[in-house]
Amino acid sequence: MQEVRRKDFLKRNWEFIDSLVSFLADLFMLNLSFFISFQLISRGEGNIENYRSFLLFINLVFLLLSLGFGIYRSRYCLSSRSLSFSYLHLVLFLAMLTMAFLFSIKGEEYSREIIFFTFLIMLTLFNLALIFFRTIQKILVSRRIIGFKVIIIGTDAFAWKFIKQVRLAFGNFFQILGFLKVENNGNNKQNPNVSRSIIGHVDDLEDVIHHFQPDFVYAVSEIADVDEYIDVYKICQSNSVKLKIVSPSFNHILNHPKIRDVLGISLVFDSWRIYYWRFNSRLKRILDILIALPLLLIFLPLGLTIAALIKLTSKGPVFFRQRRVMYKGGREFYCYKFRSMYVNAEELKKTLLDKNESNGALFKMKKDPRVTPFGRFIRKLSLDELPQFINVLKGEMSIVGPRPLPVEDVKRLPDLNIELQWQKQRGIVKPGLTGLWQILGRSNLPFEEKLFLDLYYIEHQSVFLDLEIIFSTLPSILFGKGAY
Repeated sequence: MQEVRRKDFLKRNWEFIDSLVSFLADLFMLNLSFFISFQLISRGEGNIENYRSFLLFINLVFLLLSLGFGIYRSRYCLSSRSLSFSYLHLVLFLAMLTMAFLFSIKGEEYSREIIFFTFLIMLTLFNLALIFFRTIQKILVSRRIIGFKVIIIGTDAFAWKFIKQVRLAFGNFFQILGFLKVENNGNNKQNPNVSRSIIGHVDDLEDVIHHFQPDFVYAVSEIADVDEYIDVYKICQSNSVKLKIVSPSFNHILNHPKIRDVLGISLVFDSWRIYYWRFNSRLKRILDILIALPLLLIFLPLGLTIAALIKLTSKGPVFFRQRRVMYKGGREFYCYKFRSMYVNAEELKKTLLDKNESNGALFKMKKDPRVTPFGRFIRKLSLDELPQFINVLKGEMSIVGPRPLPVEDVKRLPDLNIELQWQKQRGIVKPGLTGLWQILGRSNLPFEEKLFLDLYYIEHQSVFLDLEIIFSTLPSILFGKGAY
């Protein structure tokens, strides 16, 4: 019994254990790399105390960069190759920032050879530690001490392609127990590679769950884009089995390095996540205030300049208030922005609906005639959204979260399915200034993909993921990718 509990403990907590132990090991390797370099170059003749400021700096910056690059988030399911590439980026950034720091403090007394070899040894030790921990994980997976058991609903070509992707990325970490058939609609023929692994029909799901005791059920391809499989949802929910939807429509964003934990939209959450989200919401509120208040003061001169230019370039108020909501029928609030359109924009919109270049609940046009010339500039750099820091301080929004939608656009959505209500899950968290939309495509993404990213964020939300998104938002804003 004690052995079973130990295995279950490792299995349930491996994501946290792997991330924590790896972080502590890397922190040790970082400092060890300096001591090795110091001993090799100075041969014991220098004073190591003189490097105290250097050591303190690289430790603090390493912490911030590692969170920004997301090296320790869901680390267990990242490939060794992608992690090694992330370590290379991290060490290069750390080296450049350190050089800038030493230049600013005029640290000529520091040996350039010691500094150079510190980062070279650091990169080597990081990769050696990575190989060691990956070997440990492979041993634990081979003995079934860790890893998850999975059942796939779907038998077509995409289901087989999905399995190959999972095996390529995670090896045997996700043990595929078998496939369940669904009714073919004529377009999705059964793939011959899965024939020997079919363990039943989707109608037998409850019996299959009782027999195989899976950790996950993945609804792939044939049923991934429809919400009529209510029984699948109810059975997984009643048996505390995670149900994830994986659609071929989202295949290209599933491969993005920010999307981890095996892809897909979760429809059944672990009960502990509800309590974690409540705790996390308190941490997010503290983080929001610590970020929003200083930034409001820093950007005050810029805001006043933008306000003056808006007044000079077009008639109308400086600010634009718009009623926003997270889902159809949800709580509405006023979202503040710098006005980037002409004052009759709402009336003009009614005449432009047939030229909408987006879908779902969004109205988007790349060359929207309602946008003023100066408004186009501030929208490109997202400067029109600076007043939303007021929404953050009021507690109506967060720094990171799903983007709120205009009420008038949401009214055009079809009524939600009473049982699943995927869109309603967006209301679990506060809307945000930035999120996965902003770093993965912004306005270029279809509405369905934006919904997918929102639900993925909700499932995996944490202060660490928020910091990673904030870190990745700046390049998206500077280059104006997908903004119009």
